[in-house]
Amino acid sequence: MAKDDESVLPVVSFSVDTSGLEQMKQVAQSMASSGFDEAVGIANATEQKAQALSKAFIKNAGAKEVNQAQTIESQLVGHGKSGYVPTGNLQGSIKPEFSQDGMSVSIKPEATNKANDYYGQYVEFGTYKMAPEPYMKPSGEKVSADLDDEFETIVRKAVD
Repeated sequence: MAKDDESVLPVVSFSVDTSGLEQMKQVAQSMASSGFDEAVGIANATEQKAQALSKAFIKNAGAKEVNQAQTIESQLVGHGKSGYVPTGNLQGSIKPEFSQDGMSVSIKPEATNKANDYYGQYVEFGTYKMAPEPYMKPSGEKVSADLDDEFETIVRKAVD
C-alpha cells in the first residue's frame, strides 16, 4: 500500500442507473392484474436487454477512457513543461476497475514511485514544485461528451 492517500488519485468514473426499470416492472405487474398478461413478459425482456446493453456500454466507456487518458498522458504531459519526465509507467498504469454488477467503472492511474507514492496525482494536480499537467480530467470530459449520444442510442435499443 502506498504511503500517500489513494483517495486523492485522479479518477474518472462512469455508471448506469437502472433503478427506473423497477418502476417499469411495477407498472407491468399492475397491467397484468388488469388483464394485460403479456406486459410482465415484455417488461422482463426489456429489463434483461437494458441490463446487458448497459454493461456493454460501461465496458466500452472504460476502454475509451483508458485509451484517451493514455493518449493525453503520452502526447501532452511532461516533455519539459513541469519537470515530469514520462517513462511509460504512468501511462501503462491507467486501468479500469469495474463494479461487481458491471454497471460502473472507475479508471485511475496506479503507478508508484520508489517511495511507494502514487505519483499520478502529482502529475494531474501538481505540487508546490511542479505545475499540474492534467490528463485524467480532460480525458474524462472528452469521453463523457462522446458517451452522451451513445447512451441515448442504447436506451432506444433497449426499448425497441
